[in-house]
Amino acid sequence: MRISFSTATYVQFPLGFSLRLARDLGFDGVEWDVSPGYLLRGLAEVQATFAAAGVRPLSIHPPLLPWLGWPRRYVRSAPRLGALARRLGAELFVLHLPELASLDSPRARAYIDAIERGQLAGGSRVAVAIENLQFDRRGRRYPVDDLATVARFCQDHGCGLTFDTCHAGANGEDVLADYAIVKPVLRNIHLSDVVWSGGLAHTHRLPGEGELPLAELLRTLTRDGYDGLVTIEMRPDQAGPTGRGHAERRLSQALEFVRRHTAGRAADTGANTVEEPADPSSRPSE
Repeated sequence: MRISFSTATYVQFPLGFSLRLARDLGFDGVEWDVSPGYLLRGLAEVQATFAAAGVRPLSIHPPLLPWLGWPRRYVRSAPRLGALARRLGAELFVLHLPELASLDSPRARAYIDAIERGQLAGGSRVAVAIENLQFDRRGRRYPVDDLATVARFCQDHGCGLTFDTCHAGANGEDVLADYAIVKPVLRNIHLSDVVWSGGLAHTHRLPGEGELPLAELLRTLTRDGYDGLVTIEMRPDQAGPTGRGHAERRLSQALEFVRRHTAGRAADTGANTVEEPADPSSRPSE
């Protein structure tokens, strides 16, 4: 089990801010949310920033916001994510699941094609990990809102699954029951909490500050010998948005929560080192 956090947590700061926090607080790495700096200046600068901090990107996530220069169609973005993961030495990349009315529709077939392109671009050492949907404020339900359906889809197409706890919690699901469903394909956990107010779910809160049984989930993962990623994913306004000192306190609190409830976990195999690419100046193809 390796503990990281999403760089989208501090999207208002340059990438180096997040990487220095990860290094100084003792995280195993980060989930790099594709940033505007990469889109403006290319991959070489991102590689140099990771190398300077001595921190490894364990996973790659699509941009938090629709930045100019990032393709919106899966058939182009999935292979780009795969190539980025391969070039940066990440274990996996996260792919969001579209709202598919049918798994036999042309849109679903196009999504499957995108997955295959992403797998090809990533190579044998990079996994695709599809993220579960949040549908609590959406009127219509789709077959892929059912987590068991998503888990079967992942198995059928050679994918892993990124289980977002606050998405499940906002949907009114039991995250412990959900874990039993996704366990065979689980590769990454987006760990954050949910606070309910006025009948609405307020998501991406610091683990332990909401209403989800995250401590029990972490203890269950430890008992089961889970060896994937646990990625803390908080809203920027919940994670110390005003500077280094506040960010350190909030992120340390989240890390301590995970460590406390995974005490006795097996020794890490993912050191905080960056795998040097063969050609740092090249950019991944789309």
